[in-house]
Amino acid sequence: MHAYLRLTTEDKVVNAIVLAVSVLALLATLYPVYYLLIYALNDPIDAAGGKMYWFPRQFTLENFAYVFKSHQLLQSFLVTVARTVLGTVSGVLFTAIAAYALSKERLMFRKAYSIVGLVTMYFGGGLIPNYLLYQKLGLLNTFWVYLVPALFSIYHALLFMAFFRQMPAELEESAKVDGGGEFYIFARIILPLSKPVLATVALFVAVNHWNDWFSSAYYVSNQNLWTMPTIIVRMLSDNSIMENMKNMSPGMRTDPLSTLQAIKYATLIVTILPITIVYPFIQKYFVQGMMVGAIKA
Repeated sequence: MHAYLRLTTEDKVVNAIVLAVSVLALLATLYPVYYLLIYALNDPIDAAGGKMYWFPRQFTLENFAYVFKSHQLLQSFLVTVARTVLGTVSGVLFTAIAAYALSKERLMFRKAYSIVGLVTMYFGGGLIPNYLLYQKLGLLNTFWVYLVPALFSIYHALLFMAFFRQMPAELEESAKVDGGGEFYIFARIILPLSKPVLATVALFVAVNHWNDWFSSAYYVSNQNLWTMPTIIVRMLSDNSIMENMKNMSPGMRTDPLSTLQAIKYATLIVTILPITIVYPFIQKYFVQGMMVGAIKA
């Protein structure tokens, strides 16, 4: 039989307060995004009249059609997807390998490496030194400028190191007895057991790559290599949308200001939707990985 914990009156009151606060926080977080969605799905002229809180009054997909008709936006979407996938895979694996080495006491100059890495968490070179460095390395105006600088992050390495240190040393010792080398142990034993922290770091890296507009805006002049955040910032400017107003339907051209607002909201929804869809699938691992980092770091 299951033993049930009997709640006191005080427990019930506290639970009710916590539940109420949680619901309010949830509504305050989700409703602005939901409002963007219903506004973008409504006829712009009708939406400008206000008093639309829960559902679109005059449903339309023209706002989203305008967004997806933009050839430059589609090109930037493909570039962003490629950057996010390749950048996440390379960044997570490279950081994991470096963190695995730094987690070993036998590594020479381990403390020196760790100190240098920690310094980079608090101090950066700045825009101009980074620009000159990327120029010397031949990274400017290439796809590599998105990947190479993001290969390693000391913060992510600390999460990996905390997770690796809590693994039983007997796992590695038994593998070495069987003739396994360091790379074999890392690839066949350590990584398969590190799904929580891998998912955590992968989410951090993926979100950074997906949302980053800075690298594209300052280090890439080739418009074919611009990422979606950069294109969206340009699309959200009033002048950009007004210039393309002639390609819209006559109904949308009737009230340019209202149409402008609706298109901005539709663009924002398109931006946040992919990450929002992916997150629930790795939420379990993400929470586990963050708990490990919080407890063991």
